[in-house]
Amino acid sequence: MDIEQLEAFIYIATTGSFSKAAEILFISQPSISSKIKVLEKDLGFTLFERSGSRVYLSEEGEVFLPYAQEAINNIQRGKFYIKKMNNVFDGEVVISVVFSGANYILPKIIHQFNKKYPKIKLVVYSGHSDQVLGMVLEKEVSVGIVRSIFHPEIDSIQLKQDKMILVFHPDHSLNSTKEVNIKDLSQTPLVLFKQETFDWILINNVFKKAKLTPSIAVEIDSIEGAKQMVRNNIGASFLPNFSVKEELKSKELITLPVTGIPEIHRNFELIFTKGETFDEVTKLFINFLKKFTF
Repeated sequence: MDIEQLEAFIYIATTGSFSKAAEILFISQPSISSKIKVLEKDLGFTLFERSGSRVYLSEEGEVFLPYAQEAINNIQRGKFYIKKMNNVFDGEVVISVVFSGANYILPKIIHQFNKKYPKIKLVVYSGHSDQVLGMVLEKEVSVGIVRSIFHPEIDSIQLKQDKMILVFHPDHSLNSTKEVNIKDLSQTPLVLFKQETFDWILINNVFKKAKLTPSIAVEIDSIEGAKQMVRNNIGASFLPNFSVKEELKSKELITLPVTGIPEIHRNFELIFTKGETFDEVTKLFINFLKKFTF
């Protein structure tokens, strides 16, 4: 019995797939199957059962899994603390991040993290919220960074507070007023995120509650794209405050409060599967994020 056999067993158990586990470990499917056969021969029991294309733990596999995980974790912790004793931190952390996070908050995080831990490599995948969530649920990454999401199999830690604000071009007609009410806004061409996105639902609910229908000029699937539309005076938009700080400072964009509606908050959160156990390097990254000043 060796570490590679235990790792193969754990990844098959958590993904429910020999092929998916082989991809994660960068080995062939015959190789991972061979490792499991040797492990099962050593233990004297079958660890997996099949139902169609899905692989499930046998009763013996269910019993063995926490001990295999503990063995791997103990080895990893031992390696980590030997390196820590000598002030040497290395390894790899694999994360997924929503596009807006990759554009606006991740560069600062990586810059500071690399300064503190230059030998730890961050591997980053970016996508829409549902893609980031999917990568976390499928164990393709250790953690994800998204904007306010809920899933029954996910735990989260708030990283950064933010709110959606109304922004428009300096030449927009709204710039002649001191404040905007929801009725006036319903008659203003808007650049909104695509329907069924969480941002769209939040903003649409504001109009729905006021029994009004927004005038939508453009629907788009990215914050950066929406911002460029506003910069070209195609319409006003509700955008995250963090994404327009520079433009507001330089007066390229203008913001005004909207009366009669509650504030719309969309915070950045760190997400991971419930009960997830992390290796020591990933724990180091998570603790760094908890203390990070955005």
